[in-house]
Amino acid sequence: MKKLVLSLFSIFLISCSTSVPAVMGEIIRQPENIPAAFVPEDGVTLNRNSCKSPMIDPRDGTEVRFIRSEGGVGDYEVPEGKYGINRNELLRLYCENGEVAGVVKK
Repeated sequence: MKKLVLSLFSIFLISCSTSVPAVMGEIIRQPENIPAAFVPEDGVTLNRNSCKSPMIDPRDGTEVRFIRSEGGVGDYEVPEGKYGINRNELLRLYCENGEVAGVVKK
């Protein structure tokens, strides 16, 4: 019984240590040629409570579309080939400031 409790406790501690839920997937690499941060549309304010869509590259107006979020990050679909991202990948942004976290699998 003691071994079972210790095993369950260990699993609990390991699961608490991840910053982004496993359902969202791990960052696989960094994108190419990205802005310092993406911005929301005019009149929309970023915050910790929700991810906004679309987010816009302030350098050229490219829009990325929200797909999913959890734990303060959001995954966005980008035009194919933009930022070195292919059709099976998404761009992960921090919801509160639009900064890029990395590239994840869809």
